[in-house]
Parts: sequence; structure tokens; C-alpha cells
Amino acid sequence: MINFTIECANPASQIIEIRVKIPVTFPSKIKMQLPAWRAGRYQLANFAQFIRNLTVLDQKGKEQAHRKISKDCWAFEAKTEGTYEVAYEFYAGKMDAGSSWVDEQQVYLNLVNCCLEISGTQPYSYGLNLSLRGYSDLVCTLPKTGKNNFEAKNFQELADSTVLAAKKLTHWKYKVGEIQFHCWIHGQITFDKNLFLERLKTVSEIQIRDFGEFPEKEYHFIFQLLPYPHYHGVEHKKGTVITFGPAESLKEEKQMAELMGVSSHELYHAWNVCRIRPKELLPYDFSRENYTESGWVLEGITTYMGDLYLLKSGFFDLKDYLKELEKTINKVSENFGWKNQSILDSSFDLWLDGYQVGIPDRKVNIYANGSLIALALDLLLLKNGSSLPEVMKMAWTRFGLPGKGYSNLSFWKLLRQKGDSEELDSFYTRFISGKENILEFLEEHLHLLGISLEKHPSNNPLIKEAGILVEKNKVRKIHPDSPAYSKVMVGDEIQSVTSNENVQLEIQRINGSQYSFSFPVQDSNYFPHFHLKTRKTTVQREKWMK
Repeated sequence: MINFTIECANPASQIIEIRVKIPVTFPSKIKMQLPAWRAGRYQLANFAQFIRNLTVLDQKGKEQAHRKISKDCWAFEAKTEGTYEVAYEFYAGKMDAGSSWVDEQQVYLNLVNCCLEISGTQPYSYGLNLSLRGYSDLVCTLPKTGKNNFEAKNFQELADSTVLAAKKLTHWKYKVGEIQFHCWIHGQITFDKNLFLERLKTVSEIQIRDFGEFPEKEYHFIFQLLPYPHYHGVEHKKGTVITFGPAESLKEEKQMAELMGVSSHELYHAWNVCRIRPKELLPYDFSRENYTESGWVLEGITTYMGDLYLLKSGFFDLKDYLKELEKTINKVSENFGWKNQSILDSSFDLWLDGYQVGIPDRKVNIYANGSLIALALDLLLLKNGSSLPEVMKMAWTRFGLPGKGYSNLSFWKLLRQKGDSEELDSFYTRFISGKENILEFLEEHLHLLGISLEKHPSNNPLIKEAGILVEKNKVRKIHPDSPAYSKVMVGDEIQSVTSNENVQLEIQRINGSQYSFSFPVQDSNYFPHFHLKTRKTTVQREKWMK
């Protein structure tokens, strides 16, 4: 067994000390690879920038020569058999659901950030000893072998695990059948325990019902409730970490809906992504980029399903659900990346700039656009008497349960089995591999659910007539079909706006220049606000909500 020991002598420094004991049974070159990224965020994080003072000791305790062979991989020659020890320090100074943080109240670690994958010796399991004095409460999502000892059967399991040691943790539990769910909460609690657990349990029950089973016997929700605004969640096979703030705001139902939304989303990942996974990501290669075109399945379907299960569980009524859907639709309506890049290419480019705004209208958002694509596919399946949850159950039994990765083609075949194959293939060509506007499809097909999608023009002439969106008086977006597109720049400061027969603009550019532009009022309707309205209920709506 390869054994990790983690200590924290000085929490104020936010440094943890890590020692790794590596058994070597034959002379070999030992490589120690620190992950360059983490699951759930397909972008290089370069965790090696938080490592310092790495040393290697031989079996006699003498310092052993080693060298760095890449930005995040170290190596040494083990010339004789025995146990070698590697020691290093890791800076845990970032608080979000996928990073690590240390202070006087807690030691919070996502092990993928700080643990080395060892190769060059025979394959071993990984042991973990947590020597964290002063923190009386502890949760670790690895199997427990002793009071502060845990074990992972391989590095993939180690990298998928979380540690939270704290002076005070709140621990709540609920069961769904024989499955034990844990809620670990660090931070201020301002909401009703019983109501929260009842809601979370109902969401869990409906998701498990639709998949037919849950992949684990135990599952851990780890909540970091923070005193400042924050919103983030990361999936793991045996649990999720969710960072949310401000904690005090959770006494408001609107903010509780946000927490329930991310909780439902991350729970759905226990099937989709953690186990139902494209071939390119099975297993994860943490040393480099793992390119995939399947972002619309990984995050788009999960985003759609996360919210849908709030409706199915009764946490949302239809009116509340449609308000959330409206937000997504209006967000997507402002982005014209679909004109320039398919969602397949945008998924592939996550490793380039997928989590930044990027240049105007270069790409589509795999979460928002992907969720609307998932809704559209659900409409086509419901029309044929099936549904997307039924397809995802098939994906679980075909790919997730046996640990077999899917390809774009093999996943699409599941949809074709449950829907009109010709209609679905046309949809794929237009909206998944192609560059068409998914909102136009929804306008045409939402009537299947007894819902209409309506466009309401803006009352602001700058938006409606000139196609200009501003933030703090500065231009943040220009509609590509607007006459302003050839006159106004992002970042221009709007000095004044007048409107009669013409929209007259006075702007100041960042270079100090001042300009006047005018555009004729032509009853344009740039950046309309989309509104969802319920009509008469339908058979498809009843099945969709059930």
C-alpha cells in the first residue's frame, strides 16, 4: 500500500504537510504525477503551483536525488528495494467546491488537488492517515479502516474523494430505502432542518425511482455555508461538495431554491458523469487535457434534469419551474455563439476558454444551451410516448452500471430507440452538430406541454432599437444584426441617449475619443424578453411532471 499522511502544524499559514511512503519491490524509476485538473471542471488548474519543498528520502532516511520531468511530475531512481518517503507542502488557500482551504476552523481538502499518483512500482492501493489535531469533527468520503485512517483501491478513487476536518460540523441524515444519505454542514444554519431534509429526500427518491437504483450504499452532501456570496458544486461518486453563501440568506425561499437546485444537479451527477461517461474520460487522465464533444450530455442534460427533478418532486410548482426556465432562455437569447460554433465544438474547447466569457459570440454555453437542447430532446421523446429520463435509465444500464464508456454515436442510438429516428437525426444535424438557434425550436414545440414561448419587446430604446446592452453605463453587448454593430464598441461609455425618429447616441471610447451616432427607429425588436405562458394541460405535460 502507498500511504499518505496529512498534517497541519500551522493553520494560519494555510500550509498542509504531506508525507508519502512508497514501497518498492524492485529497482525502478518512480514517477509522481500531481493532477493538472480535476473532474467536473474540464480546464487545466495546474495544482503544482501550490506545491513547495518536495524532498525524497531513501529507505535509510537519506535524501534521495530527484528531478522534475514536467510542470507537475517528479521522478527518482529507486536503486534498491525498500520503502521510500516523499515529503512536500501544499498551500490550501482557495475556497470553492473543487479546491482546498485551511484556517483555524477547518482543514478542507479535495484530494485531487494535493495527492500524487505514483507509478513505476507495482500497483498498490492508497492509504490515508489524517493527523489533524485540534479538529474534533471529521468526514472523509473514502472507506474507513481506522479512527483517522482511510483507504482507496486506486488513485482514481483517491482523487475522487474529499476531506473536511473542523472544530464543529453539523451532521444530519436521512434514508431512501437502504441507502444512507449524510448532510455535513460547516457554517451558519438559518433554515429548518426537518423541512430541508424532507425536500432533499424527496428529490433523492424521485431520481432513484427514475434510474431504478442508486450506485452507492452511502452518499455525502458536504455543504460549506459561507458568510459571503458564493455558489458552486462539484460531483463525486460518493458525494458532493457544495459551497454557498451568504449562509444567512438561506432563510429566504428564493435562496433555498438555489441551494436545492445545485444539490439536485450534483446528485444527478452521481449517475451522469460519475458513471455514465464518454470513453474519452474513462478513466480520467489527470496529467493532461481529456478532450470530449459530449459536454451537452455531461452538463447540459444534468442541468436540465437537476431543475426538472425540483418540479417532479414538488419543490417547484409549474409556475416556479417556468420562472427558472425563463432565466435560462433569456440568458441564452443574448448569446449568438450558435452562429459560429456548434455545441460539440464548444465542448471540445472547454479546455481553451470554456469557463470564461471569451470573445463575443464565439461559442455556446454547454450548461445553458445544453439544458435547452435536453429540453428539446425531451419534447421529441414525449411526443413519441417516451422521455429523456427513460433514455438516461437506459444509459445507466448500458454504460454506467457496467463501467463502459459511450461514444457520441452509441449514446445517440439510445435516443433513436425511443423516438422518431428521422426527426431526431434532423435535430442533431441542426442543433447539436449544426449551428441553428435552439430557441426557434422551442417556440415551435413547447405547445406539446401546453406552454407557449412569447417575445416581449424591451421598453428601453437603446436595447430595442439599437440592440445595445449596457452595464454601469458601459456597452457590454451589441446585437450582430443591429446597425450599431458597425459603429459601437464593447466598452464604450454611453454619455446620453435620445429617441424620437432616431436613436441618438453620445459615447466616449476608452481611448478618450468621443462620438455621436444615430440610428433610425424602425420598430426593431433586438434582445426581446422571453416569457413562458401556460395553456391547457396536455398528456405530455402530465407524463413530463410525473
